[in-house]
Amino acid sequence: MAPSFGADIRPLFRDQDIGAMSFAFNLGSYEDVRDNAPDIYERLAEGTMPCDSAWPAEHVQLFHDWMDAGSPS
Repeated sequence: MAPSFGADIRPLFRDQDIGAMSFAFNLGSYEDVRDNAPDIYERLAEGTMPCDSAWPAEHVQLFHDWMDAGSPS
């Protein structure tokens, strides 16, 4: 089964991540994350987002898999 935003992706973003990135987009919003997914993925893959520490590789891969699946809600 493909990952979904509500069950798999949204829980990866902490409240502090949402606050820190609110100047650019809302990480708590399916539409904002879907519309900015390539840019978000690039930052996640580089390890520059979240601001305080990089995601584990399996979380980055899950985000990529979500994008590949068509970014289901």
